[in-house]
Amino acid sequence: MYFRRSIRSTAAAAAVLAMVTITAPPTSAQPTTPEDPKARYERLAELAGQTDEDLLKATDDLKIKRADLEKATADLAAATEQQKVAEADQVRLRGQVDQLAAATFRGARFSKISALLTGDSPEDFLDRAAALQMLSTDNSEALDRMVTAVRSTEQGRANAADAQRRSQEATSSAERLIVEIRNRRADLDKQIVEVKRALNALPAADRAEMAKVKDNGVYLGPPGAADTALQAALDRRGAEYEWAAVGPNEFDCSGLMMWAYAKAGISLPHSSRAQFTLGRPVAMNELLPGDLVFYDDGTGNPSRIHHVGMFVGAGKMIDAPTEGQLVDIRSIRGDGHYIGARRIVG
Repeated sequence: MYFRRSIRSTAAAAAVLAMVTITAPPTSAQPTTPEDPKARYERLAELAGQTDEDLLKATDDLKIKRADLEKATADLAAATEQQKVAEADQVRLRGQVDQLAAATFRGARFSKISALLTGDSPEDFLDRAAALQMLSTDNSEALDRMVTAVRSTEQGRANAADAQRRSQEATSSAERLIVEIRNRRADLDKQIVEVKRALNALPAADRAEMAKVKDNGVYLGPPGAADTALQAALDRRGAEYEWAAVGPNEFDCSGLMMWAYAKAGISLPHSSRAQFTLGRPVAMNELLPGDLVFYDDGTGNPSRIHHVGMFVGAGKMIDAPTEGQLVDIRSIRGDGHYIGARRIVG
C-alpha cells in the first residue's frame, strides 16, 4: 500500500515538474528592442559611404594604372626605335672601323685588331676598345662613334625591357582593379537600396525637415583660391545628394569638394581618402574657411575615411551628407568621428 502510494506520489511530482519545465521561459531569452529608424538610417548610410569610398579609391587607382600603362607603352615604342637606330649605326660603323683599321695596319697587327673588333659580345668589344688607341685620330673618332652606337644599343634594349615590365605590371594591376570595382559597385548598389528603405521608414516630418536648407548665411574665406572654392560650394546649397555624383546639380561629399575647387582652378581626386593626402594638415583650432575636414569610422584610420566637408567658419562646414539630405551648412562635429583637416592652398 505504501509502495503504491509512493508510486502515485512520485508520478504526481513528476507531472508537476514536467509542467514547470514546459511552462518556464528559457533563461537565455532576452527581450529585443527594435533599432530606432533614424539610427538604422544613419548606420546604413555610413556603411554605404564606406563602400562608396572604396569604390572611388579603386576608380582613382585605376586611372593611375591606366596612365602608367600608356606611359610604359610609349616608352616601349621609343626604346624599340632607339634600339633599331643604334643597331643600324653599329653595323654601318663596324664596317667603317674595319676599313680604317685595314688601311692602317697590315698582316699580323691587323689580324689582332680585327680579333678585338669582332668579340663574342658587345661587352667584349667595349672591354677591348681601349686597346685600339694606337689607331690614328680619324680611326679613333670612328671608334668613338662605334662605342656610342654599341652603348646606345644596349641602353635601348634595357629601356625596352624596363618598359615591357612596367607595361605588364600596369596591365595586371588594372585588370585586378576592374574586377574590384565591379564587385564594389554591386555591393554599393545593394547598400543604397537598404539606405533608401531606411529613409522611407522615417516619419514624413523627419524626411521633410531633412530636405530643407537650414542655413543661408554669408561666409567669407581668405582671398584667393580657397574663397573661390568656398563660394562655389555655398552656391550649391540645396543640391541633392547622389552617390558618386560630381555636380553641378547633384553631389556626393567628395564630389562637392572636387567640383568647388575645380572652380578655383585646382584639380582634386574624387575620393575623400585621396583628398586627405593633399595640401598640409591643419589643427582644428587653426581651421580657415576653405579647409577640408574629414571623418572616419571612429578608428582613427585614414583608410576608413568615408566623409569630407569644407570648413566655412564658426565651427561649421558645408557638405553633401547622404541619401535624402541636401547640400547645406552643418556643425563640424559631424557624426563625432572627426579625424583631421587639410589646407589645400596657402
